[in-house]
Amino acid sequence: MRTENAVPEQDRVARVGRAIRDVRRQQGLTARSLAMRSGVSQAFLSQVERGLNAPSLATLYKIADALGCSPSDFLDPAPEADVLVVRAEGRVARAVTGTPAAPVTWMARGNGAITEVYQYVIEAGDDVGGWFRRSDDLVMVMIGGRLEVQVRGRAPIGLGEGDCLFAAAGTEMQWCHRGPDPARLVLCVGARTERGPENR
Repeated sequence: MRTENAVPEQDRVARVGRAIRDVRRQQGLTARSLAMRSGVSQAFLSQVERGLNAPSLATLYKIADALGCSPSDFLDPAPEADVLVVRAEGRVARAVTGTPAAPVTWMARGNGAITEVYQYVIEAGDDVGGWFRRSDDLVMVMIGGRLEVQVRGRAPIGLGEGDCLFAAAGTEMQWCHRGPDPARLVLCVGARTERGPENR
């Protein structure tokens, strides 16, 4: 069994930036072309690659999608072990979007079929990023409050404490907070599959 130790946030930010830069160069892309593909400014991308700025979760997905990667590809490699424990202080905190109203999610990287785990606490009025599409299967587990999930082309789905939602890779959806209490959920993301669109 392996326990994941806490790593200073500044070190994480620097390593994420280097990983993005390395993949970009391996693909023969200029910083300008990657910035255009991902919809971020070249100046911001430069700050990210130099470890001077941490991208929000939504921005990290945009950059990963533009490179044909998963956000977890930019994090430290998962250790090879049958059981992995990631302590609370070892998780990576990321703002969901780049707005002041963005909630923070805590992310841990897995070492098997479940590659990413996110913990959300969403208050009324929080910006959770609008429509998104994941290139991996996912499951949402509600542990408190209420959330409305809108799947493109379907009626809204209300979720309350104890409810689980499974979605196949490529499902397009958005979340909306409902009710007086914070919506608390855990999002588990599966390993990248060969089917479905490669974007979020």
